[in-house]
Amino acid sequence: MILSVPVSAQRSDKKPLLEPSVRKMGPYIGLQRGLYTVGEIGMEFQYKDINFRKPKTHGLHAGLEYNIPNNALGFNAGYFHKPSRLDLTYGFDVALRSNFKAERYGISPVIGYKLFGLHIRAGYMFLTPSKIFTETNQLFVNVRFIMVNNRKFKWNKRK
Repeated sequence: MILSVPVSAQRSDKKPLLEPSVRKMGPYIGLQRGLYTVGEIGMEFQYKDINFRKPKTHGLHAGLEYNIPNNALGFNAGYFHKPSRLDLTYGFDVALRSNFKAERYGISPVIGYKLFGLHIRAGYMFLTPSKIFTETNQLFVNVRFIMVNNRKFKWNKRK
């Protein structure tokens, strides 16, 4: 006896019923080390898709840094992306640095590793040239710790 049954082997393009995500925000403190040691303080916002296989994280930050011995103040703002749970973070920073006599602007590609609230990053800051203001880090490694004080879970429903 022959039995025939129609079989469908197509992939479904349907989204899951619920797509959970979490938004976190809080201040961070950090230390940047390059040619000079610099303290950092700022705010960070993170958006994370909660997924069992590949949870993606996006982050925005803005902060101040100050080099006490050389009296240099800096403002940094940036973005990072973490494609999965144990992957590296990839991002960029834009910066304004000043010694109160001259200013320098710059952009920096950054690579790092983030685990819980600790974020270790390394990058190279491409700054505008200056002959009178050279007391700033171009090649740097920094360590930041974010203290999350605002966490919101969201359940996006399928439409």
